[in-house]
Parts: sequence; structure tokens; C-alpha cells
Amino acid sequence: MKHVLWWCAVLLVFLPDAEADVSEAIVIVDGCSGVCVDPNGIVLTAKHCDLPREVTVRFKQRSVRAIRVYESHDTEGPVAYDCDGDGYPSLPVAVTAPAIAEKLWSFGYPSLGGQRELRRNCGPLLRWGTFKYAGGEFTGNVLGFACGSGWSGGPLLNAKGEVCGLLNSSDDRTSVFISSAAVRQAYAAARQQTEQPAESSEQQFPQLLVFGTPTCSPCLQFKADLTSNRSFSALLRSTYELVWVDINQRPEMAKKYAIEQVPVFISEQGLRIVGYTGPEQLLMDLGLRTKPDPAPPPVRDPVPVTGQPEPQPTTEPSSPVTPPSDPIDRLTSLTQHAISIATWLGVTGLSGGTAGILLGGLALWRTLRRRRPASSIVQPPINPPPTITHDSAPLPQAIVPETRFAAYERDSHAEAFAWAAAEMARKYPGVVSTLESLQGLINQYLASRGIKRPNKP
Repeated sequence: MKHVLWWCAVLLVFLPDAEADVSEAIVIVDGCSGVCVDPNGIVLTAKHCDLPREVTVRFKQRSVRAIRVYESHDTEGPVAYDCDGDGYPSLPVAVTAPAIAEKLWSFGYPSLGGQRELRRNCGPLLRWGTFKYAGGEFTGNVLGFACGSGWSGGPLLNAKGEVCGLLNSSDDRTSVFISSAAVRQAYAAARQQTEQPAESSEQQFPQLLVFGTPTCSPCLQFKADLTSNRSFSALLRSTYELVWVDINQRPEMAKKYAIEQVPVFISEQGLRIVGYTGPEQLLMDLGLRTKPDPAPPPVRDPVPVTGQPEPQPTTEPSSPVTPPSDPIDRLTSLTQHAISIATWLGVTGLSGGTAGILLGGLALWRTLRRRRPASSIVQPPINPPPTITHDSAPLPQAIVPETRFAAYERDSHAEAFAWAAAEMARKYPGVVSTLESLQGLINQYLASRGIKRPNKP
């Protein structure tokens, strides 16, 4: 450690304008540090300081107003401000990057006991590489010394007193600086911007303060969406000037706006949005995108005011309607009884001829039934009850149950035939003429119904 301090003291001897002249170009930019790199007042600091578009830059001898003219597109990088007027003390920007193990030093204004005091430190360049920050990456250098809070944005100087980096972060042993290439790019872009004539019609956007922390997940998602979602970023930046406020670095701002949780979006018009769930919701909350209209309620047919309940549509029965019986259907039962009688007669020993006559007649009746086409039953349409409209509410309705009886048609002939056959078979089993008389009666019944038997072959 003593060797490092001795080497830093030696380097200070070879600085072109000595330490006093170097400190003249080191500035305070709100809660961070910075460095002036051009006599016209171009000041560089770190992007993660999240400073507004217009700031106050404090030099050693005076404080001036400055406007932001450049901001790096990386997640971490330089931000350039143009101070009013010219003739400022400045340090040049290095043309080449420092080498590994090269001795470098840095100046800044850390907060010590509530006051900002100029400090310096010195050490070798350990390595360079790519570092992750706020959900993205940037290129930087690691130096072998520590820096304090409020030093962010302070310059990294080589032995020639040239600016070759800006402080990003530090721990108790090392510090990470934004790369020399990023510093050169920021200075060139700022020079080009300041040399262009100012447009009198330049549009000024209202500020949208975004309060958050580097470790807040929704805050990191918001920054990632700004980088990846071009339409979201373009619409937001074309309406507002986004100003990131780290409540850890700017506690006075958090207290002023009563920030209790992050992220919080506050516009100059007084709009306050707490939380972040995605680009679409934020744009709708800011009024930059219309909210989708709710789905209209389903349209229902008007219900008429009637004295009777609205008729319900009738449904077809699931099972077929049984048609009314006709003479042939009534003979089905007769046929079954006749077959049973013929079977019984055969068992009891009656002559085969008489039984054959009876069975043949029954078979003929069944054949006639099969040949007749089935009549289709057509249900008459059920007309709905008429609609009665009342000017006032209907009177209470009384429900009176009603019982109706349907006529039942008995097949007396079939019952008589079955009874007579059973009785004759029981009383006169050997009398054939009795069965022939029954056959004649059957023929007469069929003739009375309009059914003619075909002539016997």
C-alpha cells in the first residue's frame, strides 16, 4: 500500500498543470461527480446518476446551468452536458486506451460527513472486460483502488492528465470505470451537437420522473422494455423526457415526492403511477393509448308484458307416438290366442285337419296385416295462447288443478273369443263342430269390418 501511494505521488509531479489545475476541471453534478473536457463547457458524467435534462454544474469557482446534449445507448455509459458560456477549465480526452498494469488515478467529490470534498486515489489497471448492469451490459476497466459514494462520474486520468474513463462503481479494494472508447464517443457526439446551430422551434417535452433502485425487478424490466421494445420507447420518448431517479442516491427527491415503493412514475402534470406491469398498461395509464372498450352485454329479445306466462316452445317427444288401434291390431291378440288354442288341441289329440284349418286362417290374417302400409300420424300444430296486454300489472293468478278422463275402448270380441274358446276346449274337447262355429263367427266379424278373406286354393 505504501508503494502505491509513493507511486501516485511521483505521478503527480509529472502532471502537466499540477494537481491544483487538475482539480479545477473536476465538478459536482447534483449527486455525482464529473469532469469538464472542453473549454466551451462540455461536462461528462455517468449515466447511472440519472440526472435530469437541465442541471447545475458546480466548478471550484462558480456554478452554472447546463443542458444535456448526449446520453449513451448502453445500460451504463457517459452523459454529456453543455454549460452556458465558455472559457471553462478542462482536461483533454485520451486518444488511446490505457494498458494493463498502467498506473492511473481518479478524482471525485464523495460525500464525507454530509459535505462534498475533493478526493483522489491511484492504482494499476488490473483488467478490462464486459460487465452486467441494470439488466444489460457495458465495457469497462477494473482499477486496483477504492472510491467513495458520490464519486460516480469522476474521471480516470493517465500520466498525461487525459481522461480515459469515468467511475461506475467501487468496493473496498477495486473500482470499475467506463471505457476510454465510450468517453471518446461521448465527447465527439457532444461536440457535434454543440456546433450545430440551435433550432428556435426545438420541441421541449415534459419530464416523467421514474423513481426506482438498481435492484428493483420491475424497474429493471422497465429499462429492458425500453431497450427491446422500439415502439414502446419511441412513443414514450416522443411524449416525455424520461428522468431516472435512484432513491438511494437521491433520498431528498424520494422524500419530496413521498416515495414509499418503487417504481413510481410522476409527470409534470401531476399524474402518479405506482408499479409497472408492462408497456401496454403503462401507456394506457399515461393516456398514450386508449383502453379497450368493455364487451357489450348480450342483446336479449324484449319480454312482452302479458296477463299470462309466456308460452314455452314445445319439444317433440323422444319416443314415437303409438297410433290408435285398428281392426288388424286388435286381431293380433286374437291370433296369439288362436295359436295357443291350436297348440293345446294338438296336444289333446284333435284331428290334424281341423287344427290346420285354424292355423292357416290365423297365418293369413297376419299376412294381411304385414301388407297394409303403416299410416303416418301427423300431429296438429299447437297454437300458442293469445297474448293479452295490460296497461297495469295483472291480477294474482289462481291455479286450479283439473282432472280429465280419456275414453278407454275395450276389445270385447277378443275377450269373448278367448273366454268362449277356453270354455269349449274345457267342456267339449272332442267337438269339432264347435271350433268350426267359432271359425264362422270370426269370418263374420272380419266381413263386418270390411276385411275379406281370399278364396281358399
